[in-house]
Formats: sequence, structure tokens, C-alpha cells
Amino acid sequence: MNTNSALKLHLGCGTKKLDGWVNIDSVAACKPDKIHDISRPLPYAEQSVDEILAEDLLEHFDKYMRYVVMADWARVLKVGGRIIVQVPNFKKILFKYFKFGFDNFVDFIFGENMLRSEIYAGHYGNHKMGYSEQSLPAFMQLFGIEPVTVERKGLNLRFTGEKRRHVPLEELDNLMIYSHANDHGIGEAYLPLSAVREKIKEFQSSK
Repeated sequence: MNTNSALKLHLGCGTKKLDGWVNIDSVAACKPDKIHDISRPLPYAEQSVDEILAEDLLEHFDKYMRYVVMADWARVLKVGGRIIVQVPNFKKILFKYFKFGFDNFVDFIFGENMLRSEIYAGHYGNHKMGYSEQSLPAFMQLFGIEPVTVERKGLNLRFTGEKRRHVPLEELDNLMIYSHANDHGIGEAYLPLSAVREKIKEFQSSK
């Protein structure tokens, strides 16, 4: 549990608990400091958090839900606060197909639900979005978070950013999210985040 004056959140901690951080996970078997479904709003006030660490987490949210969760992470982060996000380097992972073949590639790209072969993480084990060295910083900048460093770490990208501006939800709600499937099928090519948030609320309330 975090005992320092700075409030630091370790989101999706799994079994990796860090001293000086509030270790948060939705899976009780991981024994986090706080059990919380990270697809729901964090139980912290606006601009009350000094630092956020989210390793191997953002890629587990689909292209719509990631906007909702990142808007909430940015909501609680103070201006001047730091956020570290680590995700798989999708471009680099593509080469696994040519080097190791189909079965290895598919097993890797869709994630792992059984942590350490003993804890079932449910849908949080599945990868639902891919990122590159260009797309990850661009996505973070939508929420007022500017890149400090973007590093390659093995098959991962590690983004360190600083929140330079607090972007109110009213402004974020105007973000337009593109859908290739709907653009070339039945539906709207772009949806505002406001409409996406409402549809996600309807979905969550039915569970």
C-alpha cells in the first residue's frame, strides 16, 4: 500500500505489487491493495493522482473502451503528473509470424488468460488493440499527455508522458472515432466519444 504523500496508482498490477504504490487489479486472486474493475471509473477525485503506471494493460481494451478508460486515467492525474504505459509493439510482433509460424503468433497476439499458470484473468487476458511507436504517443496526446520518452523494451513499447493540460470531458466527448467496418458496411464512419460512452454505459448496466 502507498504510504508516501504522493498518490501513485499501479493499474492492472496482477501479481506484481510495488512498494509505495496503490496496486489495483480486478482479479481478487492477485491480492491487490484495491480490487477494482478498471473499465469503470477510478475511485479517485479529479486531478488527485501524482503518477500512474499501467504495464501490459491498455492493449486489453478495445478501440472504443480505450478512449473511456484513458479519459478517466487523465481525469484523475494532476497537471504535471506522470504516466507510464507499456504495451506490445505491434509492428515488431508481426515478425513473429514469419519467424515462429502461425500457432506461436496467434497464441502470443491474443494474450494469455492464465497468469503464471494459476490465476484466470478472464477477458482481461485478451489483447484487443495494437499500438506502434507513432500511434501510442498520438493517442495519449488527445488527453493532454505529452510524450517524454517512447522506448522499445523487447517486444514492448514503454511510453512515459507528462500531463500538460487538463482536457475536460466536454471537450473529449467531441473526439471522433473512426470505424472501418461501419464505413464499409452499415453504420456511421465516425462516432463521437459522447455517443460511444453512452453505448458502453448501456452495455455495462446490462451486466
